[in-house]
Amino acid sequence: MLNREGPVPLYQQVAAEIRRRIESGEIPPGHAVPSEQEIEDEFDVSRITATKALRLLRSEGVVYLVPGRGTFVGPEDAPRVSKATKPYERIAGEVAERIRAGELRPESPIPSEKTLMQQYDVAKGTVRRAVALLREQGWVFTVEKRGSYVSPKKNWPKS
Repeated sequence: MLNREGPVPLYQQVAAEIRRRIESGEIPPGHAVPSEQEIEDEFDVSRITATKALRLLRSEGVVYLVPGRGTFVGPEDAPRVSKATKPYERIAGEVAERIRAGELRPESPIPSEKTLMQQYDVAKGTVRRAVALLREQGWVFTVEKRGSYVSPKKNWPKS
């Protein structure tokens, strides 16, 4: 997608692609644009390139920054739509659904960190947050140096 050998700097190419998504309605007003980390991952660019691309879009008035929240499409007075479910929440939700459906049975191991990292194409920290969330909710328990296991049904959240 990016022309790494051409005369147009990478950050301008990334900004052009995000601008295209905004203009096509793929990212509507009030919605968050990809974060710097998401831009790095998707376009395989450095953090500096991602930062410069978002800075360019801000200078053009296409997006605006809300510190601690992200970068959003449109003028600052446009109503914001919160970002979709975070990756670790989605992973936890899908594992919980597998438990609820009986695919993962009480006291059986849940997929390993490595398996979840590969399945969802995420970092180890994201998987660890997902497992921590499952533990907080009562879906799983962890045995040190052994792994995480499905909790007995009596410990599952009521929902």
